[in-house]
Amino acid sequence: MHELAVAERLVALVAEEATRAACVKVETVFLHLGVLSHVEPSSLELAFLAASQGTIAAGASLRVERTVAQAHCLSCEAKITVTQRGAPCPHCGAFELVVVGGDELRLVRLEVW
Repeated sequence: MHELAVAERLVALVAEEATRAACVKVETVFLHLGVLSHVEPSSLELAFLAASQGTIAAGASLRVERTVAQAHCLSCEAKITVTQRGAPCPHCGAFELVVVGGDELRLVRLEVW
């Protein structure tokens, strides 16, 4: 389960940002998670719960917002939304798509005290 490694890095980043802001406790962590990120939100939430134990983020809730994936078709120049890699362009049917977003995991905001 690679979500545990992702969660461990996320906890380290959250702790770093909270410490930099002189916070005492992290209550909520808000993420944007691309649909092509290969990270399962429910698995990430469980891994975050485990990885955050004994840290400033222990007990914090993880709020995940899924973000859509965008691609650019090299054949017809269309900008499209994709739900999976390897799908054809809905406009021209070509498979020459360059993904330009939707594979990210971005820390958006922390609620702290």
